[in-house]
Amino acid sequence: MRPARWPTPRPGRSWAGRWPPCRRSCSSCGAGGPSPDGRTAVLRPYRSNRRMAMFGLMKRLLRIGGMAMVGLATAGVHAQGFPAKPLRWIVGYPAGGGSDNAVRILAARLAEKLGQPVIVENHPGAATIVAAETAAKSAPDGYTLFSVDNGTVVFNPLLYKKLPYDPSRDFAPVALYGKFPLLLVVNPQVVPADSVASLVRLAKAAGGSMGYASPGLGSPQHLAGELFKEMTGAPLLHVPYKGTAPLTQDLLGGHIGVSFIGVPTGMRQVQAGKLRALGVAEASRLPSLPEIPTLAEAGAGDIVAYAWQGVVVPAGTPAATVDRLSAALQAIVKSPDVQARLREIGVEPMEGGKADMAALTAGDLKRWGDVIRKRGITLEQ
Repeated sequence: MRPARWPTPRPGRSWAGRWPPCRRSCSSCGAGGPSPDGRTAVLRPYRSNRRMAMFGLMKRLLRIGGMAMVGLATAGVHAQGFPAKPLRWIVGYPAGGGSDNAVRILAARLAEKLGQPVIVENHPGAATIVAAETAAKSAPDGYTLFSVDNGTVVFNPLLYKKLPYDPSRDFAPVALYGKFPLLLVVNPQVVPADSVASLVRLAKAAGGSMGYASPGLGSPQHLAGELFKEMTGAPLLHVPYKGTAPLTQDLLGGHIGVSFIGVPTGMRQVQAGKLRALGVAEASRLPSLPEIPTLAEAGAGDIVAYAWQGVVVPAGTPAATVDRLSAALQAIVKSPDVQARLREIGVEPMEGGKADMAALTAGDLKRWGDVIRKRGITLEQ
């Protein structure tokens, strides 16, 4: 659609040059009739043609307005008819993990609410960058949902100098749904610490040779460890792994003794007595593990670190469609049975809509940006 323009005379052409002179003196056209010498005509603006020009302008404006109304009506029809086909929900982690399991619980309920299948697609790899690029290139029609965490929209932009996606440009927030609290654990056969104070004491005695494991550079567990070092002065050495599975295997096998680990994995091992939890990186104790103190209660300072998760769609998705998805997901997360199922797999339900997700992201960018700059952490992509 071309933008509306006020008609303007073309350069070099006057009103007199646009119409032939009229030698009659009449009130309808406004011509002045012959000049006193009778040889030339005295011309005035041609009123009937001026009215015709204004009439044409009005027709043009009405046509533009009608096209705008058609556009609005089309958007309304899209919202009313959505969804008319199955949706897909992209996950940046392998099938069977905590993130995937949480999404499948929600996807089943979302399908019931919307009356269309919701197909979960796993695109693991490169700290969710593979999945993020796929989602960013998807059509902004509401049929592609993408499960992001603070790694995708906070840590990656802070740590990588170059990414194939830009969270602020490529995605629109929809809703929050859960978080994975982090436990500070030790293998008591390797590090016989029974408190934060004893861990710090043992780490200092080791002279910087005691390592702590994370599932990867730039992961929430990595940054939680760096914050713990800063708050307590413990000279721990970061040992990054390629994922939670190999980390857990080495932690249980005694190859490394300390780690921040997500509740879905750590809870089972703590309850089995294979690992010892010294604290949870939360502002309050977890309902699923009420016997474990917060790190603040344990004397490590105010350390709150977790992997939160939410849903985004490609930027440009119709606002009415985003609102419908957001309302549906928020209602699902508030459901008591869904909250119970999430807690069973170690996910703490997290309620919040579009604005809440945007505010959380902005706050995390500042908070973790300060930690990353202070510790000099950077990654290459």
